[in-house]
Amino acid sequence: MTGTVGVIVNPVAGKDIRRLVSGAGHTSDTTKMGIVRRVVAGAAESGARRVLLADDPHRLARRAVDRLDLPDGVEVELLSDHVTGTRSDTIGVAREFADRSVGAVVALGGDGTCRDVATGWPDAPIIPISTGTNNVYPAAIDGTSAGVAAGLVASGRVELARVAQPTKRLLVHVEPGDDREAIDDIALVDVALVDASFVGARAVRDPRSIVAIVAAIGRPASTGLSSVIGRLHPVDRSTQGGVYVRTTAPDEAALRTVRVPLSPGLFDDLSVAEVQPLDDGDEVVLKGPGVLAFDGERDLPIGAAAVVTITVGRSGPRVIDVDATITLAAHRRLFDIDTTDPAPRSEDPRAH
Repeated sequence: MTGTVGVIVNPVAGKDIRRLVSGAGHTSDTTKMGIVRRVVAGAAESGARRVLLADDPHRLARRAVDRLDLPDGVEVELLSDHVTGTRSDTIGVAREFADRSVGAVVALGGDGTCRDVATGWPDAPIIPISTGTNNVYPAAIDGTSAGVAAGLVASGRVELARVAQPTKRLLVHVEPGDDREAIDDIALVDVALVDASFVGARAVRDPRSIVAIVAAIGRPASTGLSSVIGRLHPVDRSTQGGVYVRTTAPDEAALRTVRVPLSPGLFDDLSVAEVQPLDDGDEVVLKGPGVLAFDGERDLPIGAAAVVTITVGRSGPRVIDVDATITLAAHRRLFDIDTTDPAPRSEDPRAH
């Protein structure tokens, strides 16, 4: 094993318009820097010999490790070749992490950040820490513990296969139906077709605009599009398949009507005409026009002739279970200190 841990922090995660129009929380730069600092310290403590930090336009990563005291022999390298302020930064860094045989990736952000990591490195060994708005895929994990788990896995002291399993991806293929080339993309949580003609504010907040949702994860306790799936047919990232939901067309009777929080603290009714469970490998075909939303954010306008094929596949990132990793290390006594002193003790002169 290389003993290398990669760290990505999205400086704009958790700062979109939902702070103004709903009860969404805010993760400050200071908080993010504190998490990065604890991740790096924990990784160095538990066996990582090198930490690769993705630089960012807000300089959060470099400020986080400024004057950080690390054990001898631990190197911290700042990667500054991907600093454009767009999602391509995370995608490019994830690809570089894969090329450099990084043993574990710690990513700070929301669902969109995790999606970008998976775009650059589809089966990345990842610990996703939630600092965004949509936090279905990442979780609220203590930075110190995340760093310790990453260091244990990256150094080979805990085997990745023992503490991580591949998660699902939604593979999206778009045939525009005109002279433009086909588009391939992914999502980790859900893909929605929204009745709109432009991206605008990226969050999907109007239930009347939702045409259909295909989800790999649907948690009843989540907020956003995932809550729709979760309250109709719950599915998590460790179970097989996903769910397809179609909302009611005009003058169509509703199969079910559910109350959902599409934004933090804001609830709406959503009328549903069809709920269909999906197996791994199943395909769903959607037709334009509209805008495709990936993992809760509107991203890609499509025309009336466009045909979208979405496939549920178990080819996503390998999410490292932090608790399981540290527990296994404890059972192996990897945190014990050898107090045996082979050198003879000098005689205490006070004994005479």
